[in-house]
Amino acid sequence: MIEFMRYKSYLFIIYIFCLVFYNNRIHAEEIKLKYEDNITTIGFGSCNDQTLSQKFWQNINSYNPDIFLQIGDNVYGSGDGIYDLAEAYRSLKNNIYYRNLSSNTKILGIWDDHDYGVNDGGNNYKYKHESKELFLKFFNIKKNDKRNYRDGLYKEYTLNYKDKNIQIIILDTRFFKSDFKLTDQRNVKGKERYIADYSKNKTILGYKQWIWLEEKLSKNFDIRIIVSSFQVLPLDHGWEKWGNFPLEQERLYSLVKNTSSYTFIISGDRHFGAIYKKQFDKSTSVYELTSSSLNKPLKFSIKEQDSMQLGESISEANFGLISIDWDKNKIYLELKSPNQKGSNSLLRHELSF
Repeated sequence: MIEFMRYKSYLFIIYIFCLVFYNNRIHAEEIKLKYEDNITTIGFGSCNDQTLSQKFWQNINSYNPDIFLQIGDNVYGSGDGIYDLAEAYRSLKNNIYYRNLSSNTKILGIWDDHDYGVNDGGNNYKYKHESKELFLKFFNIKKNDKRNYRDGLYKEYTLNYKDKNIQIIILDTRFFKSDFKLTDQRNVKGKERYIADYSKNKTILGYKQWIWLEEKLSKNFDIRIIVSSFQVLPLDHGWEKWGNFPLEQERLYSLVKNTSSYTFIISGDRHFGAIYKKQFDKSTSVYELTSSSLNKPLKFSIKEQDSMQLGESISEANFGLISIDWDKNKIYLELKSPNQKGSNSLLRHELSF
């Protein structure tokens, strides 16, 4: 009898261990891509004011993207209350053009500050848990998704095309973010709102998300896309960017440059579009494609030119289009006008992998 009880205790311990181990591993959600042709198309965009025309979704839909990523400021609440944000989400969800796109295309998302609930917000936002519930509801997140049971909205997806695999890592740059250091020279070029803060106690991702990210970046994929709501590579402006916390930026770089997967970054936030490149060494680099805004562009021509930037900045409304040609081993990074079907590229860069 004593031996039997010991055996039961042993089995119980094994069960608890497996349960804890499984629950601490956040598995990727797999998305099967269509095989009709040899090109995978991924669309993305940011900064959509739901009170303005939403007809642009119809034009984006005409490109038949395999998936579309809404990467932040997907709606704008009119105040800092949750009720206004809920109304904003409701307005977009009921829009016929958006509904048509979402019925034809898999849509993935992450928030930025205006759909988080407060301008340039971070871990101190008092309604962040309520805001998270609104996000989960809007994007129809399944009940068994880990985002329902833990802090933050970071997520991994894998896209499968025949024997090829794409990893999409969506970072949450809001829920855990420390406050950026306010500038000492407001509106001075390079110091417009924030300046560099080298504090070791400041974070963008938070401890648990960093551990999660390290594990995800240790995997091998043909192509990897990292989604950050605000910019990663740029150095020379004083708005929100990873470079405001140089230690966090360097930590991300150290992970990216040691990965064996072909990696690039997409971002939004800035209300203009551009392409950037960071060269780590002769054989290793990472590109970033920033797309913003879908329908709320700046009312003036942007003059910003960053030392990491390739080509010009695009001030007019735009969305990002990533086309992967598996036969030619080519990736095309493009910014397109959301207001014209089949428009020529506003900005285009070709990569080989």
